[in-house]
Amino acid sequence: MSEDMNISDILTEQIDRLFSNEITAKVWAAAEDGNFATALWQEITAMGVTSALVCESAGGAGLSWVDVEPVLRLCGRHAAPVPLGETMLAAWNLANAGLEIPEVPLAISPSVWQLDVKGRVSGIDPLIAWAPQLEYVVGVARSAGKQHICLLRIADIQAIALQTYERIPAAKLNIEHVVPVQIGDAPHIGKLGLKPHLATLRSVQMAGALDRILALCVEYGNTRVQFGKPIGKFQAIQHMIAELAGHTAAAQVAGLYACRQIATGIPADAEFGAAIAKTRLGSAATRATAIAHQVFGAIGVTDEHQLHYFTRRLWQWRAEAGSEHEWAQYLGRQAFDAGSAMLWDRLARHAAA
Repeated sequence: MSEDMNISDILTEQIDRLFSNEITAKVWAAAEDGNFATALWQEITAMGVTSALVCESAGGAGLSWVDVEPVLRLCGRHAAPVPLGETMLAAWNLANAGLEIPEVPLAISPSVWQLDVKGRVSGIDPLIAWAPQLEYVVGVARSAGKQHICLLRIADIQAIALQTYERIPAAKLNIEHVVPVQIGDAPHIGKLGLKPHLATLRSVQMAGALDRILALCVEYGNTRVQFGKPIGKFQAIQHMIAELAGHTAAAQVAGLYACRQIATGIPADAEFGAAIAKTRLGSAATRATAIAHQVFGAIGVTDEHQLHYFTRRLWQWRAEAGSEHEWAQYLGRQAFDAGSAMLWDRLARHAAA
């Protein structure tokens, strides 16, 4: 086992223990009421997790996307009420552009903004998670065919608060001629900006949420008694849970595949991996949510039960950074553009990745 894998394993174990101890129904409810989980965030930053993807020369751990995939998945498995994945992604991009990393939680924009000749940024973001509670947002602005990483102060932007399925604070951003706090070249980013990276983050989080939902369904099936026996003994319930397990396993593989594609450092690979993962996870989330609420019945939608914290997040993350329909269209266009002669080669090459 490599040294990097050891660090990854240790980090994953520490985060799992922290989330298991600190994230409760009370913490979830407080976050959805607009109270930032400051104590939890302080413990996360004390571990140095937010700079795990940042290269060692910039003060980070230098881990790859594949190394941190288990940590990102835990963010979904525990429905972590803090922007850990977003901040890790933002720090990685700032460091790659040679910019300083603020020691605060950060928001991520999947939109591509425009940079004018005076160095001002304009654009619209339909929905940015955590924006109402954070100081900065990181995104990509384009000028003369080049991509630039920008750090913007949210106080300089018109932010319109939004309601979402997951009830985490979110806002629409109208950016008009805003001067970035920092700006740097981003040759590692393609024309889609940070959308593929956020789509990958959401896919991995969804894989974690599916894993938690499966565990909850298995436990409920073994303990809930109807007509004198656990409901998990009924064949219909067994079939549904087996289907849910299949979706969960496929989701984890799809999320890991997308992380591997980002790790190649080629923007086209990152886009393709995100498209595969988001398409697979979107359809899995739809079916898994239906199965879970059928297994639990009415109790699954009550505030007293934790199931809805995960199913609501699945619905929200499915919509962010491109729906499964949008990414499926991307894959279709890629296939048409490459031509029929390349279709089998591409399928076989990525299937082996």
